[in-house]
Amino acid sequence: MHPDLDTLKNELPPYLESRGMIVFHGESRLSDQGDVVMWDVERRPDFREFIECTQRLGVKLVVLHAREFEQQSIDDVMEELADSEMPQPERREMERRLKKLAPYTGFTSQIEISFDYEDKVYMYEARSEFMNELLSIMSDIDLWLPPGDESEEDDGPMGGGFFSRN
Repeated sequence: MHPDLDTLKNELPPYLESRGMIVFHGESRLSDQGDVVMWDVERRPDFREFIECTQRLGVKLVVLHAREFEQQSIDDVMEELADSEMPQPERREMERRLKKLAPYTGFTSQIEISFDYEDKVYMYEARSEFMNELLSIMSDIDLWLPPGDESEEDDGPMGGGFFSRN
């Protein structure tokens, strides 16, 4: 994981262009219908290796997507928490954890670099620690949602037709 995604977001376009690549600033592709192959950021966190792979394949066009952390994401998870059957002590702890995320609104929470090759989408994804914390909280809340609860809309708490709990 890259520690400062705001800096990375600003450095990526010139870096990619200096490598002869065309940068398409697009939407998240995690919800694409086709096969998405994820880069192993745990073992190989350096995005430059991903770009090198792209270049070796002869791919010139990459899709770059950066997601800003929004208060609405926190509010949506608070609503899910309210709908959950979580016991009060754990609920208070979840509320405390969610409130600690508020100072991160406006910061880059996720960056995706992707390209198409032979009917598959290949993707590098970097997430901030605060986004990982939000996803962890959501996972914990899911355990306490009533069976059959369809409170999450199609767009999910992240908006834009994407949501991943990876």
